[in-house]
Amino acid sequence: MPHTADTAASETRSAREPGGHRDAAWRAAPYVAAGVAFGLAFIAVYVVAVRTEPGQRIENLALLGAAVRSEADRGLSIGTLAPISVITFAVAMLAAALVGFARRRLGLGILVAGLMFGAVFAAEVLKEVLDRPALVSGPGWLLRNSFPSGTAAVAAALAIGALIVSPDRLRWVALVFGAVTVGVVAQATQVAGWHRLSDVVGSALLVAAIGCFGVGALAAVDFVAPSRVGRVHPRVYAAILVAALVAFALGGLLLALLVVFPLLSSPEGGRRVFLQTAFPLFAAALTGLTVTLFARLIEPLSLGRRRPPSEPKPPVPPEDRPAAVRAP
Repeated sequence: MPHTADTAASETRSAREPGGHRDAAWRAAPYVAAGVAFGLAFIAVYVVAVRTEPGQRIENLALLGAAVRSEADRGLSIGTLAPISVITFAVAMLAAALVGFARRRLGLGILVAGLMFGAVFAAEVLKEVLDRPALVSGPGWLLRNSFPSGTAAVAAALAIGALIVSPDRLRWVALVFGAVTVGVVAQATQVAGWHRLSDVVGSALLVAAIGCFGVGALAAVDFVAPSRVGRVHPRVYAAILVAALVAFALGGLLLALLVVFPLLSSPEGGRRVFLQTAFPLFAAALTGLTVTLFARLIEPLSLGRRRPPSEPKPPVPPEDRPAAVRAP
C-alpha cells in the first residue's frame, strides 16, 4: 500500500495524541535517567573502593575483622544467609510470574522474573569480568575480586521485584520487606566474612539500575498508568529513614572513637574490630535506602496496565453551535 498523505497525517496524529508512542518514549525518559544514575553510582563505588589503594586497604581490614568475631556471631549470620539458594531464587521468580498472572498482568510477572534473573546474572558476570588490581598485599583469598556480591544481588532482586509486581495498595508492604531483607543480608554477608561493604552496596545499586530500565521499558510501550492507591504513607518512609540514620550514627560513632582514642586500635586486630562493626551498619543503611529510593520512584505508578487512551471529544451538533460559527 502506498504511503499516502492521509496515512502520514494519521501516523502523525497517533504519535502526538496522549498515549501515543512519542509521548510514551518521553514518559520512559525519567526512569531510564534514574537507571543511568544508579549505574553511575555503581561505577563510582567500584572505582573508589576497588581501584584505589586506600579503598582496598580499609575494606580488607574490615573483612579480616570477621575472623575476630565469635563463632556464634558468624554462625548466626551464615544461618541467616542459608535460605538464599538457587532453588529459593527460582521459586521467587516463579512467584513473581504467578502474582502477575493473579493480577491479570502476566506480562508484568514475566518481565519481573526476567529482571530478577538478569540482575543476578549480571552481578555474577561482572564479578568475573571486573578487575581487582593488587594494590595491597595479603593472602590470595583476600585479593580475589568479590565485587559485586551475588548473594546481596539476590536479596536486592527479591526486593525490587516485589516492589514492581506487588499490587499498588500493598506497595508499602513490599517496601518494608525489601528494605529489611537487603539490610539484613548486607549486614550478614560482612559478619560472615563473605563480602566487603562495596560488594553489597554495589549489588543493590546494580539491581536498582536494572529495575529502573525495566520500568522504563514498560513506560515506552505504554504499560504505566497513574495510581491513586499506590502511595506509601510518609510514616513508612520516616521509619526507614530513622533506622538508616541510627545505623549511620552508630557506625560513625565507632569510627570517631577510633580516631579520637587511637589506643583503642593498639591491641591486635583492634582496628579491624571497629571497622568490622561499623561497616555492616553502613551496608544495612545504604542498601535499605537504595531500595527506598527505587520505591519512591515508582510510587505514583500502576505498572503492567495499559494507560487508557484519551477519548476524542464528540462533534458538536450544528444546532448547538454558536450563531457566529454556523454555516451561512
